[in-house]
Amino acid sequence: MKNAVSVTGLVPADRIGRTLPHEHLFATMTYAYPASGEEAYRPITIDRLGEIRSDLMTNANNIHLDSSCGQALELKKAADAGIDTLVELTTEPIGRNPERMVEVSEFTGVNVISGTGQYLAHHQRPWALQASREELAELMVRELTEGIGDTGIRTGVIGEIGLFEPVRPAELKVLEAAVLAQRATGAPLWVHLMNVPVVDDALAVFDEYEPIYGKTAFCHMDFDIRDLTRHERAMDRGISVEFDFFGSVWLPVDHYIHCPTDPQRLAVLADWSERGYADRVLISHDVCTRVQFTSHGGYGYAYIPTIVPGLMDQMGIDRELLDIWMIDTPRRLLAWADS
Repeated sequence: MKNAVSVTGLVPADRIGRTLPHEHLFATMTYAYPASGEEAYRPITIDRLGEIRSDLMTNANNIHLDSSCGQALELKKAADAGIDTLVELTTEPIGRNPERMVEVSEFTGVNVISGTGQYLAHHQRPWALQASREELAELMVRELTEGIGDTGIRTGVIGEIGLFEPVRPAELKVLEAAVLAQRATGAPLWVHLMNVPVVDDALAVFDEYEPIYGKTAFCHMDFDIRDLTRHERAMDRGISVEFDFFGSVWLPVDHYIHCPTDPQRLAVLADWSERGYADRVLISHDVCTRVQFTSHGGYGYAYIPTIVPGLMDQMGIDRELLDIWMIDTPRRLLAWADS
């Protein structure tokens, strides 16, 4: 039996359980989105929640998830709601904190799986921008098989590997390296595609480098569901398509203008499932800001297990599909290691 690799050790496939495949516990995006002016550093207060939700990157505190945010208590609510495993896709440049992940995992009993690799070009360290794809792949393999630095804490997925329109050469290089690392280890690969047309760029890389399609997921594919052609083209290759904005309460402004509602998401996923794509669906929240925490008026990590089943009942969608989307498909992707 293959195992998932969590920050606390191997997890047998039959113990992966109900999974949130795209979340963040610790992350900071402040240096890539430099806030300016006194307003940007004001505390997050209840009278400002609407303002901050309308543009998540304008408040420096909102996009800095450090050890003071109560992540263990937030995740405990998800554990109490039946979540067994969480995939923590913060990469090194944006605040990955493996030691704290271990603490949160031990407190909550949730398997926490950490990621390796580089994010978007404007988040990458200078050394990564200068490194070859082979050097980048070598580091990913080392973090997957030996551990992060001298911590001994292994990563269990590659990602999230970032592409953003227009795609930069540095991002394509990292994706190529990620596929090399995947082929060397068999580890799953998560690719951040914040604009659906970028699917074309990712698939062009895949045509040349040949990933393990059944161990690959495309993130943020509910960013825009007006045209599902690219989504289905990816699924036809065996790639899992992730709808990971469930429970998000942000206004449809700027590049979020076409984000659907949760009932619209579920309608698409139910239709795909009826057409034979149920085993290529992943769902999550992508919690990555403070205003998504319950302590700041958000839904936190427990929205899907507590709210979505009721939505499905109201829409006449078989809630047993959740077992496929949240247990079967994540288990297939995440179980890769013999030891």
